[in-house]
Formats: sequence, C-alpha cells, structure tokens
Amino acid sequence: MLNPDMVDNADKTVKETFIDIDRKSRELFFVRLNFNERVQHIIFIVCFILLVITGFMIKLPEEMVQLLGGTKGIVFIVRGVLHRAAGTIMILISLYHVYYLLFKPAGRRWLIDMLLRPRDIKDFIDNMMYYIGLKDAPPEFDRFSYKHKLEYMALIVGTILMSVSGILLWAEYLWDKFILDIAAVVHSMEAILACLAIMIWHLYEIHLKPHKFPIDNLWINGVINEEEMKEEYPLQYKKIMNDPELQKIYIKDRSGNQQTKHEEHDIIN
Repeated sequence: MLNPDMVDNADKTVKETFIDIDRKSRELFFVRLNFNERVQHIIFIVCFILLVITGFMIKLPEEMVQLLGGTKGIVFIVRGVLHRAAGTIMILISLYHVYYLLFKPAGRRWLIDMLLRPRDIKDFIDNMMYYIGLKDAPPEFDRFSYKHKLEYMALIVGTILMSVSGILLWAEYLWDKFILDIAAVVHSMEAILACLAIMIWHLYEIHLKPHKFPIDNLWINGVINEEEMKEEYPLQYKKIMNDPELQKIYIKDRSGNQQTKHEEHDIIN
C-alpha cells in the first residue's frame, strides 16, 4: 500500500514544482529603455564611434599616414565624408530627441524624471558617505540617479559644442580665422573629453561593473529583472509596485506581456 504521507509529499512537491515553473515563466522585467529610446541610443553610439575614429585620424603622426602609401589620399577623402555624414546624422537624431522629449508621452516622462531635484544633492552626499564607510547602505535611487543626470547634462552640452564647432569648421569659408581657431580648439578638446567620459565613466557604470561584466544587454532588450530593479532603483520599484498605471508602462513578464501586481500576487498565492 502507498503511504499517505508519501502521497501528500509527492503531491506537494509536484505543486511546488509547477508553482516554481509558473513563477519563472511570469518573471517580472522592468522597462528602462523602450524601443524608440533604444533605436535613438544605437544610432547615436554608432555615429559617436564613427566620429571618434574618423576624427582622430587627422591626429595620426605623419609616419603612420605614410604607411598607407598611395591610398592615403582616397582614405582621407572617405574619412572626411564619413565624418561629416556621421556628424549630420548625430545632429538630426539629437534634434529628434528634443522632439521626443517635448511631444511624446514617454519622452515627457523621461524629461520630468531627468530633472535635477534637491534630493539629488542629498543622494550625492549620502552616497559619498556610504563609499567612505560612514553609512551602512547607499541611498535609494529613483528612475535616474544624480549620476545619470550629470552624465545626461554633460552629453547635451557636449553634443551642442561639438555640433556648433563642427558646423563652423565645415563651412570654414564663411568665417574669420579667429573664429575657426576657437572652433578647432573647442572641437578637439571636447572630443577628447567625450571619449574619456565614455571610456572611464559610462563604460564602467553601465557595462564593466562586476555584476554586469562583460556587457549589459539593457541597450539591446531595454529591460532589467526584478532583482536588479530592487537593488539599483528601489525607489522607482516601490513607486511602480504601488501604482497600477506605472505597472502598465514599466512591467513586462518573460513573454513580453504587461503584468500587474495583482496578477503576480495570484501566481504566488
């Protein structure tokens, strides 16, 4: 005869297994970048890489240029075309980003969430105190931390400086040498600063942290899982889980469908 306890235990194990499978299949993911924002980011970064390569080519030592032999002329003609094309596309995608911020609901949410607030100063101080061991835990960040906001503002200022100085240099026949010399210095120095910011700050913050290394797929799929959301953006996580409207915007399950807190509660219970 079958032992009733064994039957009960087996039944319980089966139920727990199915609950676990169901829970995994309905694992929550939180949208950090929607499709529109990911496309903007990819276009921008491709243009940035092209601009860096073709821009710094003119800084190559003459000895290296001579290694190109008879092809150096055509190589640098192509370089100029690619540099101007990438610069034009970057300016256009930047102008579209302004349109997106002002006229698209998701863009307006981005803009509002990215505005500096008094809390950011407090978060900065608390985070510095956490780094030096005077606080036991870091501050709870919302959708964008002070680090995101500072980097975003730096991107805006840098893009404006590079675009204006680049246009001046492109239309050099319209300007005095004094203006062109200033534009050349600004363009060159800002290019170096932008590269350093990307390589030292952005790459580490986004991709090279131990739990994200070697690459964070956020720029591809636009989402992070619930565990990472709780750890890195706990304040936004709490807001979302207490607001059904925000859940519709920011939460997706493994299959990509929207899911509310009530549905998650039903699965667990």
